[in-house]
Amino acid sequence: MFKLIIIGIKDLKIIFRDRAALIMMLLAPFLLTLGMGLVTGRFSGNSNTGISDIPVIIVNLDKEQLGNALEELFTGEELAELVEPTLSESPEAARQAIDEDTAAAAIIIPAGFTRSVIPQQWTFDEEPEALQIEVYANPARPTGAGIIKSIVDEFISRIEEGRISGQTSIFQMIISGRITPQQGEQAGMEMSERLEDEPLDETLAIKLNTDTNEA
Repeated sequence: MFKLIIIGIKDLKIIFRDRAALIMMLLAPFLLTLGMGLVTGRFSGNSNTGISDIPVIIVNLDKEQLGNALEELFTGEELAELVEPTLSESPEAARQAIDEDTAAAAIIIPAGFTRSVIPQQWTFDEEPEALQIEVYANPARPTGAGIIKSIVDEFISRIEEGRISGQTSIFQMIISGRITPQQGEQAGMEMSERLEDEPLDETLAIKLNTDTNEA
């Protein structure tokens, strides 16, 4: 029983490590949504206005699988005609650039983002603390900023679905009486031991934090 859960979560971890597969998994539904939005004029009041080369600044402080996947999502060929990404190491400099109207939005991926998605310890009696990806939007470029936010929002939704799938499986088994809470905790510990070679500090959820420059 535990082996089936562990195999499922292990498959999820493999997907996380294969950035190409992860990017395509995240990108496919977004492209469909984006295409429908452009066709229906959702992203622009003028249906004849082409949307391309949206300037966006990416600050990847995570430097691990998921942070790199989000970075590569914006810098890859799939979005090459839609966005014009610039990489930065400074959140402050990125926000300043938005304040100066040099880009539509800045995406700030916090350090430890990847490690927060796959926990070391599974707990069932505490609400997880939120880890935020910040989208600092330029109000002077609402269309471009809205598209950038949509991409990040879809990314977070897909990752969050994967993050909670293992916990949901254990919860369902506990509720159905197939295992005890103690066995559930043991299963979670076994998952964590097999999924991670390095220790993680805590279980965190993912939350989108959208800040808009009001200057």
